[in-house]
Amino acid sequence: MENNEFRLSINAKTIILILLLLNIGYAYKKIKQYHHIKEVGYIRERTVQEQVRKRVMKSFGSVEEMDQIVTDFADQKVDIEKLTSTVREQNKRLSKAYKDLKDAKLKNREQKDYLQQKIRGMAAYGFSKRKDRHEQMGKLSKVLKETKAKFETEKDLLQKRIQDLEELIANHKNQ
Repeated sequence: MENNEFRLSINAKTIILILLLLNIGYAYKKIKQYHHIKEVGYIRERTVQEQVRKRVMKSFGSVEEMDQIVTDFADQKVDIEKLTSTVREQNKRLSKAYKDLKDAKLKNREQKDYLQQKIRGMAAYGFSKRKDRHEQMGKLSKVLKETKAKFETEKDLLQKRIQDLEELIANHKNQ
């Protein structure tokens, strides 16, 4: 009877067998999925050179052409690195030139403002001098007109006196 204690019924054995098969199927599915993911990851990790080699082999079928293309790509990479370093250097030069240009513009603006202020000061000084001269000329012109008017009146008076004297002399001779 001791053997009967651990005996399972047919239904229990069937269920265990079904579960075992399900486990085996699930494990197979996961292993297959793992291999697929591994292959996809490997493809992603391949270098550009290997991908190009595979494409060339499919397209041309010649290893020499593929090696030439790979060499050209390597040379182009070196040329591109030189070009980028040259561009960076030129960018630094341009930024320095822009900075110098900005400084020169600022200095030029300051000099322009200084010169404009100086010109305005000189113009104001010149205008005030001209204004003073104009006022002096106006005063001199006024004095000149007054003296001319006096001279004209005195001249008229003197001519009248001369005529009066001539008449007196003429009258005196006649008598």
